[in-house]
Amino acid sequence: MKTYDFTFVVDADPLADDFEDRFIAAGCDDATFVLRRGAAALCFDRAAVTYKDAVLSAYQNIKAAGSEVLRFEPDFLVTASDIAERSGLTRAAINLFDKGERRQGFPLPVARFNAKSPLYDWVQVSKWLWDQGKIDEQAFYDAQVSRIVNQYAQSRQGLGKAGKSIEKLLTGPLEPV
Repeated sequence: MKTYDFTFVVDADPLADDFEDRFIAAGCDDATFVLRRGAAALCFDRAAVTYKDAVLSAYQNIKAAGSEVLRFEPDFLVTASDIAERSGLTRAAINLFDKGERRQGFPLPVARFNAKSPLYDWVQVSKWLWDQGKIDEQAFYDAQVSRIVNQYAQSRQGLGKAGKSIEKLLTGPLEPV
């Protein structure tokens, strides 16, 4: 087993008398409760065989506590600095990849294209880095988990109930992009 750290921002009143008790009783006893910028978050250090198993079990515990997920971190949108940190490569190496000076085909930013710190899709970047032999395959699959959870949470906020549950999305095999 390995310990994975991640954070769920939840739709719950952190000032309620039973806030922490509800989550602990539901199995979130490995989470630190945080109130930041008016939002309640559970920062997990969860032991599991895989990242997907850790995230899915924490999600199920949050649901059992009667709460919904608003956001999940680590986000799948990343800056070049985030890419360097997650991949264990230097910021300089990422800049060279991005400019095409070291290897061709580095993914383009997906948001804030003209900004000083554009955002990249970590799933696309991790797939590219894996194809280049710079990170292991598991990092790419873990990136997909983060994307699935965040897209699900965001779709629930904008559209009400999403068509599929996180459980259905995460219990199947993850597919190479």
